[in-house]
Amino acid sequence: MDMLSTAMNIFGGYYETNRGWRHYRVPNKTYDIRFHPLTLEWECSCPAYKFKRGNKICKHIKQIQENRWKKYIKTMEYK
Repeated sequence: MDMLSTAMNIFGGYYETNRGWRHYRVPNKTYDIRFHPLTLEWECSCPAYKFKRGNKICKHIKQIQENRWKKYIKTMEYK
């Protein structure tokens, strides 16, 4: 695991740039998965995302979305 991924895991699983993009990483991968909360836009640096036509989504984006949804559900169960 590289240093950036280690730091992201320590500080909440993502880092945010000054332009508002949230950068995520999937375990054991170095692809940059980005999310912009204002435009709800997802991007990934993997080849599957770059060369796909139509519905631009890849398995890395799906994995991040599922993990975020599971965390949200867990927080709602205790309220």
